[in-house]
Amino acid sequence: MTRHGPLNEFCWMDLKTRDPSGTAAFFSAVLGWDFAVDETDWRRAVVFSAGDHRIGGVSDLAQPVHPPGLPAHVAYYLAVDDVDHRTAVAAENGAQILLPPFDAGDQGRIATLIDPAGAAVSLWRPRGFAGWPVSPPDEGTAIPHHMVLVCADPERARHFYTGTTGAPLARTAFLEAAPGAAPHWELAVAVSDPDRVAARARELGGELVTLTGGAARLSSPEGLTLRLTTTPQVSPAFLETDRLVLRPATAADAADLLALDSDPAVMRYINGGRPTSAEDIRDRTLPRLLHDHACTGTRGYWIARERDTGAFLGWFELRPLDEHDPAVVELGYRLGRAAWGRGYATEGARALVDKGFTDLGAQRITANTMAVNTGSRRVMEKTGLTFLRAYTEDWPEAIEGSEHGEVEYELTREAWVRGR
Repeated sequence: MTRHGPLNEFCWMDLKTRDPSGTAAFFSAVLGWDFAVDETDWRRAVVFSAGDHRIGGVSDLAQPVHPPGLPAHVAYYLAVDDVDHRTAVAAENGAQILLPPFDAGDQGRIATLIDPAGAAVSLWRPRGFAGWPVSPPDEGTAIPHHMVLVCADPERARHFYTGTTGAPLARTAFLEAAPGAAPHWELAVAVSDPDRVAARARELGGELVTLTGGAARLSSPEGLTLRLTTTPQVSPAFLETDRLVLRPATAADAADLLALDSDPAVMRYINGGRPTSAEDIRDRTLPRLLHDHACTGTRGYWIARERDTGAFLGWFELRPLDEHDPAVVELGYRLGRAAWGRGYATEGARALVDKGFTDLGAQRITANTMAVNTGSRRVMEKTGLTFLRAYTEDWPEAIEGSEHGEVEYELTREAWVRGR
C-alpha cells in the first residue's frame, strides 16, 4: 500500500549548497544529523536524517541543472493532497508558478511557486514518506519543530495558505519582517542544549545570532540559516486512551494553538471565524491553558495528540467553575479539522468524564455550546450528558447563529454511576 505523509504541513527540506561535503560536516557536528547516500535511489542522492527519520536532502549547486550564480539556500516542501489542484488554486490566489506540477520519479508530484508575500515554496504530494518527526529521537539530535514565514503582511500570507490548501497549515507561524527584509520561509529546529550548539557552530565557522523575542538564528559558513528553539520538555501524560494522549500544555504548543485558532471552521461557533493573532495566543490562550487549579491538583486544559503519531489534534477542558471547589466542572474541547468525524472528541470527553468523577472530586459536569452547534451537542450526548436548559446571553459581537441562544448539558455523579 502506498503510504502518504501528513497533509498541510512542511515535511522535507533541500540544502542547496556549493559545498556539499562542508555543509554535511557542519550540520552533522552541530545538529547531530546523519548524512548518507541513498543507495535505493538511482540518482544516489545525499539525504540526511534525525535519528531514524529522513528529513531532507542535499543538492549541489555546481551541477549544470542549477542556474549559474544561484546563492546557497534551503528549499522547503509543503505536503498537499493534490498538487495540480492546489497549484491552480495558488495561482488564482496570486502566486507565481515557477515550476508547474511534474512527477519526480517515485518521490511524488511537485510544483514550485512564489507566494504573494514573495517567498518560495514547493507543493509536494509525497509517496512512501511519513513526514518530519514530532518528538526527539535522542538528546543529541535536532528535529524540525515548526516553520516560520517572515514577511511584510503575515495575516495576508496566512489567508493565502489556508485558502490554497483548504485548511490552516500545521506547525507553522507567520511573523512580520523587519523593514527591507526579504520574505522567506525558515525552519525552526528543536535542540536540547542551545549553548552547546552555539559553541560548536562558532568553532566550525558558523554563527548564532539572537533575534527579537529571544529566538536565535543559526548560520552555516556558507550562509544556510535555520532558527533554533529549545526542545520542549515532554510532560507526563495526564490521560491516555486507545488513540489519544492528553498532556499539560507548554509554551512550545503556541504554533499549533495558533494554527488551530486560525481556522475559520474551527472558530465558527467561538468568534464567527475571525482570525487569531500570535499575541492572542501568547497573552490570552496560553495563560488560560497553563493555569493550575489547586482544588483539583491539576490543570483545567490538556493538549491532545494522536497516540501513534504524536500529531497535534487540539485540546480538551475539564475545569472547575469555582477556583476553590472541584464539585462542578466544565467539559470542553476544540479539535482541528483533521480530527473531525473520527470519534476523537467523544473518546477524549468520555475519558475526562471518568477521570473527573473518579479522581478529581467532581460531582457534576456541565457543558455549553451554541444551540446551532449540532456537532458539539452530539458529542455531549454520546459522552452521557443530557440536555438541561436553553438560555441566551449577551455576545460582545454577535455571530451567525447566536440569535438562537445557548444550550447547557449536564451529567451528575449519581447518573454516571447508574449508567456504568
